[in-house]
Amino acid sequence: MKYLHTLLALFFATSVACAAEPVELVPVSLEIEKKEALLSNDFVEVKIDFISGTYSLTNRETGEMVLAGAKILPGWNKLSTSSSIESEEDIVDELGKGKRLTLAILNRSKYINSSFAANRPSTPQRLISFTLYESRPALVLGFGIKQPQWFRTRLTDASPLSGAQVFPGKKLENPMTLNGAAGADLASVIPGLSRLSPNSLMLTCTAEGKRRTLVCGGLGNKEFGKFVSLLDGILEITAEDPIGRLIDPGQTYIAEDTFYIDAITTDPFVALEKYGWAMRLANNADPNVYDFPVLCGWGVGALSNLPNVNNSAKLVAELELAVKAGLTKYTKVGIRLEPDTYNSKDNGNTEQGWWDDEHWAKYKHLVPPYETFAKWCDAIVERGGVPYTYFQVGMPSDDYAEAFPGHMLFNDISQLDLKHSHNRPYVTFDYTDPGFQKHMRATWSRLRKEGMKGIKFDYPETGWRPEGGFEDRYATTNAAYRKVYELAREGLGPDAVLDERNLGESGRPCLEVTAGIVDTQRTWADSNEFLPIMISNDILRWYKNRVVFNYYPDSKVVHGISAGIRQSMLTMVYLSSGRIDLATSFSLFTPEITHDFSRIYPHYREPKTARPLDAFTEIENPQVYDLELTPDWHQIALYNTGEEAAVISTSISGDPVNNAVGLDPAAKYHAYEFWSDSYLGKLPGTAQLKREIEPNHCAMISLRKVQPNPQVLSTNRHVLQGWVDLANIDWDSDSKTLSGTAKVIEGETFKIVIARNGLKGGKISAEGSTAKLEAHPASDDLAVIILDSPKSVDSGWQLTFQ
Repeated sequence: MKYLHTLLALFFATSVACAAEPVELVPVSLEIEKKEALLSNDFVEVKIDFISGTYSLTNRETGEMVLAGAKILPGWNKLSTSSSIESEEDIVDELGKGKRLTLAILNRSKYINSSFAANRPSTPQRLISFTLYESRPALVLGFGIKQPQWFRTRLTDASPLSGAQVFPGKKLENPMTLNGAAGADLASVIPGLSRLSPNSLMLTCTAEGKRRTLVCGGLGNKEFGKFVSLLDGILEITAEDPIGRLIDPGQTYIAEDTFYIDAITTDPFVALEKYGWAMRLANNADPNVYDFPVLCGWGVGALSNLPNVNNSAKLVAELELAVKAGLTKYTKVGIRLEPDTYNSKDNGNTEQGWWDDEHWAKYKHLVPPYETFAKWCDAIVERGGVPYTYFQVGMPSDDYAEAFPGHMLFNDISQLDLKHSHNRPYVTFDYTDPGFQKHMRATWSRLRKEGMKGIKFDYPETGWRPEGGFEDRYATTNAAYRKVYELAREGLGPDAVLDERNLGESGRPCLEVTAGIVDTQRTWADSNEFLPIMISNDILRWYKNRVVFNYYPDSKVVHGISAGIRQSMLTMVYLSSGRIDLATSFSLFTPEITHDFSRIYPHYREPKTARPLDAFTEIENPQVYDLELTPDWHQIALYNTGEEAAVISTSISGDPVNNAVGLDPAAKYHAYEFWSDSYLGKLPGTAQLKREIEPNHCAMISLRKVQPNPQVLSTNRHVLQGWVDLANIDWDSDSKTLSGTAKVIEGETFKIVIARNGLKGGKISAEGSTAKLEAHPASDDLAVIILDSPKSVDSGWQLTFQ
């Protein structure tokens, strides 16, 4: 058998999308009759009843209705075929081929704000679209408005689905919901049939002995926040914005915001992963991989009680310490300078708004010999680092507001002198103002030329303005908020890493309106602790992590803790997050810390995250994580989230919803634990994988199907045990040779654990490194390849058997 690592990576990146594809795609069908319309594909049928003004969804395979009585417009129940069909069209977009039916409904709803009574002639008409794709079981809903010629209005709300009974006529047993948390909202699985959630919601349950699952929520993002309500099994989805979208007389407006509803896919893991992938496609999301740690200049001092290093000279010195510690042999190192002066320190004056060398130097963040960002960026790059900095989204310096009042909301600075907490200013930037946009484009372009690669956007809630006051009168609150990041992406380019510290402060909901623009959302307030709930909060978004956003739970310390806790923290953040930030000075890095820290670099690049296999077993914090690398190779983390030592386990075969990996019960599997460098045995597919683990500790296990020939089981280089540190693994049956390429690090012994799988002997050779073969203490059927090199090299190796 022969396989190439690159082909495996391709499989990894596309497996979720391909899982939704039938072998032969049947075109979507649309039939329109006098009383109803039927829109259907291989998976689902949508029946729109023009008499009752409702629609339903039916599973085409089983014939069961999965949603019933969904109202096309709240409070309005009569349609006519002749006046309701706005358009029917074939479509091709990021989600594939399909058909879209758009209805226009005479509006008598409270959701339209206008100066005229809703019962006047030529009132606005609501637009609701229904889209099915050939390859997907999900219904995509859109909305808009058709405005009459004689007045303007603002569209603030749309509910294209309300009053829908979920899985009607069935007794729903053991119902559980998972909210679609964004930012610092807490993700959790709770029992019951009632839940309110921004963004999205998943319900899974059993009925008549069979699993049922519903996933619904926002899909496309542009101008509105998305909200889902489930109340005693009755579903409603809503798009909302505090200001709303201004619609001119005679304009037909179709929102780019859409909703996704899948009540056909029964497995909650698969259903959510299909949703996450659809979000990725619909928003053109491709979050950059954080293949490096980020040292937080503020966090080192504030979170770790260490001397302040938050200036350009001290942070260059920190990077030099990282080089000295040997960390840059394994990874680049992000260094974040945080110009975070607040308005209480200099009569309201700060760097914010100016964002230039003069003001960054004035407040002692740029200091000699790196008194400009250009000099500082050059110094960071020369030492193997990634230059990173920090912007406060909506907290202008008083002197900037006085100099440019037209750059502020309402063009008004009359409340500038009113006392306020630092993150609740009465006067703030207007990111829709053409003059301010010109300034921001110039700022971002300058920083890009100077070498800046990353931006942390702090206090983002200050840019979400429910009071309006935008120069662009068509801008919604959410569209104006997105503009903050759109301008940065435009100026810094696609490779820059953009972080949204989305903590939901000041009453702002944690939304996903920045999907497709930012790379990271932070999921925890300022804290360097390592707590199980932090890991749970991220892992319960596995279907979006690395797919739509990267998530991370703020900076962490790696000093002053035990080796076991450090290894557990690094492993679990690596699996559940898309990045790690540091609050430990590199002056405190010991060889042991460098060794442990380097085991999570490089990051894998595939857009996929480990599943929390026990998430739906009524456990408070998931303890079993499954990262599928190939169908026959899974990385399993067992993590004790309790307060006492305990046996943590999962079944190798069985239903994943019941805490099982779901592998072949008739096969056998090698299990090898990384941190303890221990072979756990050749296990039957019917066995349990289990370990006794101390509180807040973990075991990282490579679980691989036994092959009929020698195979790799593990390495000592990386927690993924061969996925990113080995390549080109090949078994040649004619010569009985197992070969591959190892990414050997200078001065560090690279070990590869091999299962002989019944063959004897073994002669090792290598190019670019010295090689030898050693016995493994656990079994005569195992061997260890030892590679050494005085310089870092991709070393080819061959192990030939008798």
